[in-house]
Amino acid sequence: MMYTQTPEKLAQQQKLDRELAAVLMSISVTTRSIARNIYLLSMQRHVKGVNPHEKR
Repeated sequence: MMYTQTPEKLAQQQKLDRELAAVLMSISVTTRSIARNIYLLSMQRHVKGVNPHEKR
């Protein structure tokens, strides 16, 4: 049996797909920013010669 979508259903699905894509892009940008910050912090700690095993 072929399942055919009405134009309304198709438009709704496309809207949801666009919204999902926007959310995933936002997560990607945020994750990249977090990774960059972690990297920069680790470089700062390395430069300062902080003992990585030191309890804070």
